[in-house]
Amino acid sequence: MEEAIVQPPARGKGKPPLPPWIIMAATGPDLQRLRRGLAFGGDHGESLYLSRIYTSTEEVPRYGLVGPFMGAPQAAMLMEVLSAWGGRYFLLVGWCGAVDEGLQIGDILLPNAAWIDEGTSRGYGVADDRIKLPTDGLHEKVKTLLEDQARPYHEGAVWTTDAVFRETPAKVNRFQSCGALAVEMEVSACLTVARRNGLDFAAVLVVSDELTGPTWRPGFRDPRFQQACHAVSRMIESLCQTI
Repeated sequence: MEEAIVQPPARGKGKPPLPPWIIMAATGPDLQRLRRGLAFGGDHGESLYLSRIYTSTEEVPRYGLVGPFMGAPQAAMLMEVLSAWGGRYFLLVGWCGAVDEGLQIGDILLPNAAWIDEGTSRGYGVADDRIKLPTDGLHEKVKTLLEDQARPYHEGAVWTTDAVFRETPAKVNRFQSCGALAVEMEVSACLTVARRNGLDFAAVLVVSDELTGPTWRPGFRDPRFQQACHAVSRMIESLCQTI
């Protein structure tokens, strides 16, 4: 691929070193939950575009936390910058809408591929409609941790879109027929950046709403959803203790 004119900025002088492990919390609630669980509560972090990044307080930090963010362009920009600063392992934590009847509010989904319905991956020259995990090391580690905690999960492809308010019945049916289990806004672009930059990437998503029927069924206040979000946070806290 031809070299781009605009490159990720250099790490500022005097900034703490960036660890290779980065947790990407897409939503504000997940970010705050992880800040508390990973002992970043008193750390104000530093600004990075529309997000903030936090690094562990050890002299040589083992992991960092960044968020919130929304959509493929911002997720890709964060990964590009953080990988230029030394990030190598990226775990995305977010929410998704079920498009498969086998998924319900509060279920956990581990994407292993994504159908591209966003523009960022096209900007990287990706011509295929579907992109897979470039590596499965981190993905398998997340599966093992969930299994160790006796937490059920689903595994499969997602549909990544830029247009939340254009998730029409025809599109839902189309991606259902392609095998997508859920819809979200970042995974395919993250997979694209990971493949281009040689990064290990995985995602863990909680089903927050359902699009499998004639009407949208939100579940953001459903106890099953809240319980799953807390379970995912505990899993990530366990992961960070092992790296």
